[in-house]
Formats: sequence, C-alpha cells, structure tokens
Amino acid sequence: MGVASAEAGARAESAPYSQVVDNASKGRFKADEGWGTSSYGRGVHDENYRFGRPAEDQTLARFKVKIPEPANYAVYARWPRVKGLNDSVPVGVETTSGVEWTRVNQQRDGGRWVRLGVFEMEAGDDYSVVFSPGTSGRGYAAADAVKVERVRSGVAASSKRSEGDDSAGHDVVKEARRYTGVPYRLGTASRSGVDCSGLTMQVYRKFGVSLPHDVEKQYRSGSRVRGEPKAGDLVFFDEHGNGISHVGIATGRGTIVHASDYWRRVTETKIKYINGYRGAKRLL
Repeated sequence: MGVASAEAGARAESAPYSQVVDNASKGRFKADEGWGTSSYGRGVHDENYRFGRPAEDQTLARFKVKIPEPANYAVYARWPRVKGLNDSVPVGVETTSGVEWTRVNQQRDGGRWVRLGVFEMEAGDDYSVVFSPGTSGRGYAAADAVKVERVRSGVAASSKRSEGDDSAGHDVVKEARRYTGVPYRLGTASRSGVDCSGLTMQVYRKFGVSLPHDVEKQYRSGSRVRGEPKAGDLVFFDEHGNGISHVGIATGRGTIVHASDYWRRVTETKIKYINGYRGAKRLL
C-alpha cells in the first residue's frame, strides 16, 4: 500500500461517527399504543418521550440506528428525570453475537446520556437498540433517545460485561428462586405450574428476553459458554440419550434452579447429580 493510501485509511479509521435517535425521529422509532407519550419531567430530549407500564406481554420500544461498518460502538441511552420510573429496565443492543441486554436504573441519571457499554455491531440500518417494559416493580419504563458512537481501534467490545453480566445473572437467579416450590406441570408456564422450559421462559421474559416454550429450541439460543456456567446461564441436559430433554438456570455455585420432573416442583439441584450434561448458553 502506498503512503497516500495508508494515510487515507488511517484517517478513515479515526474519523468520528456518532448518531442520535430520538423517539420522535421520523422513521426511526417504533412502539405500539401500549407506550404512552409524555413531555413531563426534566432533561427531556427534544420534546417528549415514551413510557410503558411493566407487563410481560408488552412489546418493545425500538430505535433504528445506522451502523456504517462492522466495528465497536459505544451505545448510550437516555430517559427523563421524573418520578415513577423503574429501577431495572432492560435495554437490548443487537450485536454480532445476538442481542445483549443491560438493565438500567431509571430512578437515577435522568436527563443525561448513560453509557450501556461498547458492543461489536454489524453494518446496517435497523432497529438495533430496544427498550423492554418486561420488568418487575411498579415504575414505568421510559424510552427517550439513544446514541451510538464508533470507538477507536483497540477498545474491546462489551467491556462492561465483567461487572454487568454478573449482576444481571444474579438477578436472573433471584427471579428463578421466586418459583421455588411451584408444582411441575408438563406443558405449562405460570405461577401455578411450570415445566423446565416454561420456567426459563417465564424468568427470562422479566429481563426482556423472549424464549420459546421448547427445550430444544432454547438450546439453539444465546452463545455457547466455555468453562463453568455462571449465574443466569441456561444449563442443558440429555438425560435419556435421545437429545436435549432438560434445562435449568445456573446459580454460579455448581447448582441450577429448575422445574424438576423427578421432584415434581421447582427446586435447586447440584449439576453433577443430573444425568447427561450437554453444556450451557449465555443470554445476557
């Protein structure tokens, strides 16, 4: 490569790129009627924002962002400073390895850009940043604006994960343990009865992750875990030698919370006591 070409390449690589998408940006935001509109509060970006009441079956609020080339991008989210928001709102970013979720406390940091992390993202122009109202508590989820910025070479993607994943994973375990003692019922997924994939589906729905009610299809979700499962990972088993038959949620301490056909209820069991361990998948 000639000197001129090398200098041009270096300038292109270092050229800054940033995009802000507001909930009112034409053609760049989607949310159904379940998301209300308000201008009340301090630090509102532009004129208004959208808000959704916590609900398992509520749809996502989606922001369409343009990613000019495959690279690492810092992603920021914004919500207003107003009372009544939720302290654990799931925000998802579409990365090269699937959607990565971060939970944000919207009871603080209102009216400013909050960095979710650095993510490896594919080139495209799509709805790549989403807010979910699938959370517990009474506060609303707010979706005001998002921002993406290309970061310089050498900045590792998902640098927030060393802290964020462990925290989110333990939140998943905490939610799973709330089902302890719920009866095992094949083909069901509710507080009155669940099977193994029904439990994992219900738990992860609280964190904005939609899973099918099918253990084999869940096995095709997420990214494969190398090494020991961490808190919140899905752990899979082939108990009878006929394919994936069972799933539970790792606690990070050598056990899983699962809906057990053997014990006929949701319980916690050491992984080594369950036949046919096939590996773990990470969704957060």
